[in-house]
Amino acid sequence: MQEFFDNLLGIQATADTITIGQTCARAVLVFLVALVLLRLSGRRTFGGNSALDMVVKFMFGALLSRVIIADAPMGVTFTAAAALVAVHRALAYAVYFSPLLRKLVKGSDSILAEGVTIHQQELARASVSEQELRAGVRATANTDDLSTTKVVRLEHDGTITVVKK
Repeated sequence: MQEFFDNLLGIQATADTITIGQTCARAVLVFLVALVLLRLSGRRTFGGNSALDMVVKFMFGALLSRVIIADAPMGVTFTAAAALVAVHRALAYAVYFSPLLRKLVKGSDSILAEGVTIHQQELARASVSEQELRAGVRATANTDDLSTTKVVRLEHDGTITVVKK
């Protein structure tokens, strides 16, 4: 049985010796392991767009992709992926309880406009043009008229939200 899985997954294979079948088998295994790890990491890991979530997304994908092409040992890489998930989970937990850490890790929102008053300084600080602001208002509030809005915010994850009057 051990030999079957060794041959199926190419446990001793390198990037130069791995077969197409082994690569496919590894892709299925990586998919299943990633699915389990993501379920353990929580629903927001890949649903959010904060800097923390983006770093985890990139690192997780880069790490697990190496297993598929036999560029890194399978066991070590899965352990590293599990450690990454554990660190993300612990940091997310700490951020929940610490406002200072939350601001450092996730950033903070800013008010881009209040009613018809557009805060040009905030737009410049966030590198958001007035056209992008107006596009965000149209997409979020389904209006082109800032007088119908109370406040327009750039959230910590980069989305523009609108509170209507």
